[in-house]
Amino acid sequence: MSNTETETETETQNETYVHYHDGGVLGKRRVLKGKAAKPTFDEVPKIDMRRIYSDSLDDRKELAKEVGEACRNVGFFYAVNHGVDEQILDDTFAAVKRFFDLPTEVKMEVHNQKTEKFRGYEAFLEGKLDPSTRGDLKEGFLMGEDATDPSQNLPLSTLPFMSTPRNQWPTHPTALFLRPALTTYHTAMLAFSRRLLSIFALALSLPESHFDPITRHPLTNVRAVHYPPQPSASDVGIGAHTDFCFFTLVCQSRTTYPALEVLNANAIWVPVAYEPDSFVVNIADFLKVVTGGVWRSTVHRVRNWGGEERYSLPFFFSPDEDARVGVVGGFGGEGGGEEVEVGVGEYFQRRLEVDRRTHLEGEGEGDKGGGD
Repeated sequence: MSNTETETETETQNETYVHYHDGGVLGKRRVLKGKAAKPTFDEVPKIDMRRIYSDSLDDRKELAKEVGEACRNVGFFYAVNHGVDEQILDDTFAAVKRFFDLPTEVKMEVHNQKTEKFRGYEAFLEGKLDPSTRGDLKEGFLMGEDATDPSQNLPLSTLPFMSTPRNQWPTHPTALFLRPALTTYHTAMLAFSRRLLSIFALALSLPESHFDPITRHPLTNVRAVHYPPQPSASDVGIGAHTDFCFFTLVCQSRTTYPALEVLNANAIWVPVAYEPDSFVVNIADFLKVVTGGVWRSTVHRVRNWGGEERYSLPFFFSPDEDARVGVVGGFGGEGGGEEVEVGVGEYFQRRLEVDRRTHLEGEGEGDKGGGD
């Protein structure tokens, strides 16, 4: 590994370790080279997703077989030929670039610390997943599911905590374009995610509808992110972590040099470059729980070293907020993980509080080291 990766590395008795957050808990992995190295991936596989729209169950099962292999061995894959309207993606990127170019005082009207769900604007350096850095060099905007918003066209829920608005939107005349753009993107990504969820079920040898009962009103988020060029080797766009959802779909802006990196079993960072007409899909903590650790919630980070502005549009899909998830039949003990059952809403909120309050002195420190 290069000398520029010191922000997540330490050396102990001539051994080098990479540090990260896994499930909200601080962890580390020893860098393995030479004879100590394990068989592991050195690139992220590309999977043609056109079969996701096929009427043939055999076609969908063949797709699921490829997806399952990627989930077991890597935890990441490119979803190529995803079928989501490219014009929607282009329009969304144009809107988020325009929003992040607005004056700070306009963006801070909807600062994420004003809401319990931390939805809204996140300023530079407010996240700090890697304590050895000055903070995550990014700004972002988070929105998500809201059954009270007619433009989202979501089924109404009888759950009392879903009966009130869940997002906050800027009201300044120069920023009104953001809401329709992100809502349109959210709707398109939710539709694709539901199809992908059925493929994940098939990959686990389950009926396509297996996860339907716990995803009637799924927790979903769009997090628009702006990563400026990093000025020094000690900076990081976002520190090494796993995602706290079922799975994540990432749409990256075109950059010459890859900024997203994933950690393999030898603690070597593997770059994930921009690929046209593709999403980067990664398995997250809840699917790791469902498979008893057989599917990997893979550690990843962003380092924007290429000298270009980078924008990213991750979409996070989770089970219902009041759902509980545990290991499905046939996976108990196979992955070496504990057979735990997790309350989705509680876990999700705890991870939000850790990730969104790390810049506040003294807050979140106890949560970082705690388990479930």
